[in-house]
Amino acid sequence: MKFKKLSVILIASIGFVYADQNIEIVGGQSSGSPKLAVVNFTNEDGSISDEITNDLKITGDFNVVNYVSTGSVDTSAQYVISGTVANDPTSGQTQVKYQLTNNLTKEVLLSQNVAFNAKLQRKAIHTIDNNIYQKLTNTPGAFTSKIALTVKQGTKYSIILADFDGYNQKTLISASHPITSLAWDKTGQYLSYVTYETGKPVVYVQNITQGTRYPVANFNGSNSSPSFAPNSQKLAVTLSKDYGSHIYLVNNQRYTSASSAIPLINFGTIDTEADIGSTGKVIFTSDHDGGPQIFMSDLNGSSPIRLTNGLGNYNTTPRFSNDGSKITFINRNNGVLQTYVLDLVTQSAYPVNSKANHDIAPSFAPNDKLVLFSSDNNIYISNITGTTQTKLNNLNFGEIIDQRWARNN
Repeated sequence: MKFKKLSVILIASIGFVYADQNIEIVGGQSSGSPKLAVVNFTNEDGSISDEITNDLKITGDFNVVNYVSTGSVDTSAQYVISGTVANDPTSGQTQVKYQLTNNLTKEVLLSQNVAFNAKLQRKAIHTIDNNIYQKLTNTPGAFTSKIALTVKQGTKYSIILADFDGYNQKTLISASHPITSLAWDKTGQYLSYVTYETGKPVVYVQNITQGTRYPVANFNGSNSSPSFAPNSQKLAVTLSKDYGSHIYLVNNQRYTSASSAIPLINFGTIDTEADIGSTGKVIFTSDHDGGPQIFMSDLNGSSPIRLTNGLGNYNTTPRFSNDGSKITFINRNNGVLQTYVLDLVTQSAYPVNSKANHDIAPSFAPNDKLVLFSSDNNIYISNITGTTQTKLNNLNFGEIIDQRWARNN
C-alpha cells in the first residue's frame, strides 16, 4: 500500500454516576474498607467534594460516602474529610483549608492549607487526594499522573495526553496515518510511538516538554513496539530486518544510516511487545510455544522463561508494574479478551475486568494500585484486585487504538 505524505501537528454492576457525569463505577461494589466520609466543604460549589469523592471511589480501597454537613456523618464512618473554601479578591486565588480526621478517636490526621488559581483547581485537588491517600494507606496516590491515548477519528489519528481521569486533554500529535504502540519513559519527559508516515512502521520518540520528536528506529522492514530502559537512554524495539521479528536495543537518539541495533531476544519466529521493568527484567510476547505467550528474560539476554502457564493458548501485551512485582496483560478465552494481572511472587493470575469483551493494552498506575485499559472503544480503570471498575466517560473519541499510563506521578 502506498501512503500519502503525513501531515503532523505538534502541540508544545452498579452504574453509579457522580455529579460531573464523567466518572462512572461500572463493575464491582466500590465498597472497600474502611468507610470514608467526604463532607461538602463550606462555601464551595460542590466541585471540590465531588472530585475528592471521585478520586477516592476509583481506588476501590474505601467505602466513600458524601455528606452535606459534618453533623450528618454516619457514626460508622471511620474517617472524615472536611474543609472550607475562601476566595481572595486581591490575589484572585481560591484558598482551601482541609483536614482528615479519625472519626472514632477524633484525632486530626492531616490538616493543610492550599491556594490555587481557578484553572488549576483539579490539579490542586488531585494533590490533596494524593496526600490523603498516602496518609491512609502508606502508599503514594496516583491522582496527579498522566495518561496517553492513541485514537482514530474519521481519517485522522491522534495522540491525546490527559490527566489520569481524562480531564485536561491536549493533542500531542495529529496525523493522517496510523499511530500505535505508546511507551512512556520513567520520568514522563519522553513518549515513544510508532507511525506509518514514511509508508512503513517507524519508531519515534517525542520530548513532551520541548515538543521535539525524532526517529530512533527506521531499519529495513518493520520497526515497532518500543519500550524504554530504566535510564531512558535505550529502547527495546521489535525489528523485522532479519529473519522473523525479534527484539533489539537501540539508542534514544536520532536514527541515521550509521545507527546500530543490538540483538536482545531471538527466541521464536515472532518476538515482540517487550516491556523493560525497573530491575532490568524484560517481558515479551513470543510464538516460541506455538502461539502467543508471555516470557521473561533480562537486558543481558538470559534464557527466557514462560510466565503464562495454564492460562490458555493466547496471552499478549504484557506490561510490568512499576515495582516489577506484577505484570498485566491480555488473555483470550472463548473469544473474550480480558485484562489480567499476574503476581510474579505468588504466581497467581486473575482477571480485573468483570465485564470484559475486547480489552486491549493494559498498564499500571505509577503506584501499581490501578490498571488502565480500554474495551470496545471505552477507557476503564480497575483496581488491581478487580473489585472496582470505573469508566471514563469523557474519553470518547471514536476508535481507541492504544493507551498507556505514565510511569511517574
